Amino acid sequence: MSKLLFNIIFAFCLIACNAAAVTADQQKPGEYQVKALFLYNFLNFVDWPANSSFYLSPTINVCIVGDDPFADALDDIRNETVKGKKLAFRIYRPFDEPEGCHLLFIPASEKNHAGHILRSVRESNVLTVADTVDVASQDAIISFFIEQKKVRFAINIESARRAGLKISAKLLKLAKIVKPPSD
Repeated sequence: MSKLLFNIIFAFCLIACNAAAVTADQQKPGEYQVKALFLYNFLNFVDWPANSSFYLSPTINVCIVGDDPFADALDDIRNETVKGKKLAFRIYRPFDEPEGCHLLFIPASEKNHAGHILRSVRESNVLTVADTVDVASQDAIISFFIEQKKVRFAINIESARRAGLKISAKLLKLAKIVKPPSD
């Protein structure tokens, strides 16, 4: 069994058991290796609309806005395929308009700009993933948070619906469900 396949299976088991034991005090590379594997699994458990760019693009474009907190943590998934497509990684500056993204990651360093970033892709079929649950209140679809010294994630179902994305019940079962702010 390849090291990558083992890591992916191991990470998914950790997700399923709610045991992704990464503390907030641990160094970032360990935490971001777990988060990179989460991103890979999110792509496997989300469906995009049939008429979206997801199916027209030869790659799945994973975009990061601002400072890349992953360092080499994405190396574990860089050469993998999801739904028969290779992953491609793009880095955007905070006020660039991210184009062609299928998954858009907003690091904690961009928390203050999250509203602008999310508005820039609001009408697109983009899976938005934030590094902090605070951004879920600003309409990110998935947000990471630390609970009981473990990496967890929340899903904003309304934001997913608005983006035209369908999230697998298996993934929803593992998430904290976030309600959108009332208008």
